[in-house]
Amino acid sequence: MQKSRRVTYQILYDGAEVGLSSRCESLSYTDNDSGNADEITINLSDRNMEWALGKGFVPEKEHDLDVTIFFHNMTNNSIYQLYHCGNFTIDDITYSGGSGGHKCSIKGVSLPAGLGFQTGKVSKTWEKVTVKQIAEEIKSKYGMENLYFWAGEPIIEKVDQEEQSDSEFIAKLCSDQGLFIKIYKKGLVIFDKSMYEARGITATFSETDFEDWSWNSTLIGTYTGAKISYIQVDKKAKNKKEKTKIISVNVGEEPRILVLNEKAGSKEEAERTAKAKVNSENEKAVALEFTALGNANIVASCNIEIKGMGRIDGKYYVTKVSHDLSGGSGHKMKVSAYRIFTRL
Repeated sequence: MQKSRRVTYQILYDGAEVGLSSRCESLSYTDNDSGNADEITINLSDRNMEWALGKGFVPEKEHDLDVTIFFHNMTNNSIYQLYHCGNFTIDDITYSGGSGGHKCSIKGVSLPAGLGFQTGKVSKTWEKVTVKQIAEEIKSKYGMENLYFWAGEPIIEKVDQEEQSDSEFIAKLCSDQGLFIKIYKKGLVIFDKSMYEARGITATFSETDFEDWSWNSTLIGTYTGAKISYIQVDKKAKNKKEKTKIISVNVGEEPRILVLNEKAGSKEEAERTAKAKVNSENEKAVALEFTALGNANIVASCNIEIKGMGRIDGKYYVTKVSHDLSGGSGHKMKVSAYRIFTRL
């Protein structure tokens, strides 16, 4: 007989068990593949208003949460599945009360606490450098432990960080170079998405697996090529008019051309930028969203397959997974994905 499905949690506060695990009534967690930090909301019981009144231990902002979820009896062949959500900096705390009792809601983001990672404005010029070298410096600046890098390392002639936070700068730099970045509290992951798209299938779904779903195919805002113009500076030219030239580079082909004006230090860099922009836009060409029973193996950046649904069938790359969990009713997930396509 199949045992009832349930969910339990391990929630450590600054690395220690302080009672949050047993007080957790429900949890929402959003796992993003790139561009946005992961987010978590933990809803806890505040027995007798102990926290609101400041009695004993009280959770505070800017402290660390280390969250692991245990899924019990979710499959026929396992006692439980372990899902480590990661480390989060507490950035919002809400207390409430009423007929349902006293509650505390804690929100966290997977970003370093303080030190201006998101807000501090920095101006700096980088020359003859790679994305990996810049990422290494930023990682060290904020005391992050790890950098995982799966991509090529072409030399960037010059790039300016102009009154940008380090978070904003490294995210845009990766985007311009056709790379994707996931920022964790304790590290950075930078990858070439085509490498991830080439990996195998994590799970296969059919319509019977879905509580609800939607699929969209669009031509609007998608492209078959791009034209990019950049300024080339010739320091050796004596004539002022010859010192700067506007160079145009084409990638892809007609009929739908994206026109860009971007900074670039070379033809190769301009081509990388143009291809990156087109590929990014084309991710929305075929998009899928669905809600299903939670699966601890489905994470942002994994690949899934859809079968038995006609034109919806295919291999998809997961961009976002939102988990809603409670100890009593189990686990549901909402998944966003796009159909894998041929990149420029």
